[in-house]
Amino acid sequence: MSISDKHGSSNVQGWERALSIGSGIAMARGGLKRGGVLGLVRAAFGGMLVARGLSGHCRLKSIMEDARSMRPEVDRITDTVSRLEGEIADKVKPVVKKLSDGV
Repeated sequence: MSISDKHGSSNVQGWERALSIGSGIAMARGGLKRGGVLGLVRAAFGGMLVARGLSGHCRLKSIMEDARSMRPEVDRITDTVSRLEGEIADKVKPVVKKLSDGV
């Protein structure tokens, strides 16, 4: 079982994978050369990019794709809520008018 099998299907392919590996190696190397806390952070981030490229899976990209695929459902729910707000407002207006006229 490969690393990408553990995370689901591959969502990083082709040039994106190669770019992740190449830039990750460069960042890790630069971070190790720099040293210190910032160098260590840079090296760790580079390592994460290398792992992303080697595994072919990016959890953040997967989350973003899931959110994007939910957009039509979110739009439908937003429209329903707006419609219900309008219906509620129409039913409340006469009650508010009666209360304001009586006071």
